[in-house]
Amino acid sequence: MPRVLFAVSATVGAQRGPRKDYAALASALSADVIDYTSISQSPLARLVARFANRAIAQAVLAFQRRADYDVILTDGEHIGIPLALMLKAVRARTAHVTIGHRITASKKRPFFRWLRVHSHISRIALHSRRQYELAIDELGLPADRLALLPYQADVDFWQPLPEVAEERLICSVGLEFRDYPTLVTAVDGLDVKVVIAAASHWSKRRNTASDTPQPSNVEVDVFDYFALRTVYSRAAIVVVPLDDVDFQAGITTILEAMSMGKPVIVTHTVGQTDMVEDRRQITRGVQPRGRPKSLLRQAAAEAGVAIEPNGFYVPPSDPGALRRAIEYLIERPDERARLGAAGRRAIEQLAGLDQYVVRLSALVNDAAVGTEQPVPAAVASAV
Repeated sequence: MPRVLFAVSATVGAQRGPRKDYAALASALSADVIDYTSISQSPLARLVARFANRAIAQAVLAFQRRADYDVILTDGEHIGIPLALMLKAVRARTAHVTIGHRITASKKRPFFRWLRVHSHISRIALHSRRQYELAIDELGLPADRLALLPYQADVDFWQPLPEVAEERLICSVGLEFRDYPTLVTAVDGLDVKVVIAAASHWSKRRNTASDTPQPSNVEVDVFDYFALRTVYSRAAIVVVPLDDVDFQAGITTILEAMSMGKPVIVTHTVGQTDMVEDRRQITRGVQPRGRPKSLLRQAAAEAGVAIEPNGFYVPPSDPGALRRAIEYLIERPDERARLGAAGRRAIEQLAGLDQYVVRLSALVNDAAVGTEQPVPAAVASAV
């Protein structure tokens, strides 16, 4: 087994709630971990964190320890880019795998287009087909440095709670590029209760729900994992309203909701095309546009699994379309049940945490021995 060093944007320790992907990965890889507590144990890292940030401090720690490991895994490009720069500066041959969340952000583009830091990143794991396309077409990254694989939800934690009765309730969760003004406009005057859980364990985005006058049927609150699971269970529909961005904003909420057996209504952004299976073909408004083959559909084809509709897409910034989708589903419990059950099956079969760990572990192991084999999206279907 290769020696793996894993830089994690968190404080690793005992935590209640869903299993954490980084903890499951570290265990599967028998990896040593650099987390936030590691910074406090190094005078140099503390200094770097003080004058730069924690991600660069973690990159420094990983760089210092590079000779002791066969491969370094970084849990995001915010650590992966500075580490790659350091490795490039000394022409190190250390294998390095990073997870790419939004590598096309304006402040990150120069590192790939001009500095070509990907020369010292063995593989970048992406969860969004649009990010994969842009990485090749606009950033000039070679396809053999990229891997496209679905994100994950812990299906053991995020599962239906039979003891919790479903209500005439709309639930919406998260902060990252959320378009809550459109949701609030869409539900104003509807005979539904709306709960917006405007919080995130990692996003620093502003809460757009707090900026919007709220009708009497809208409640904004913050929940821990267990309370949020209960809110999901109470909900008839989960809505994920998004700004039109080029990456998978909202993916955590979408996968949690599907895992909970809930139908989802999601803004069809240019980057959010991969997990919602809508029976309609055109979903981005007046300009006819067919959807590309989704990552979920690709994974299903590779695994020989039948994929079924699990929700609806609606165009960006269109409260009318969102309202119509809500009205349609709220009055059709049988349709909601069909969509929700299909979503749950899809996550269990194709996008659970265990499948994700197997896929990403395969990338790390390949990088450690210098291979660049394609990792099928459904490589873990037999787990």
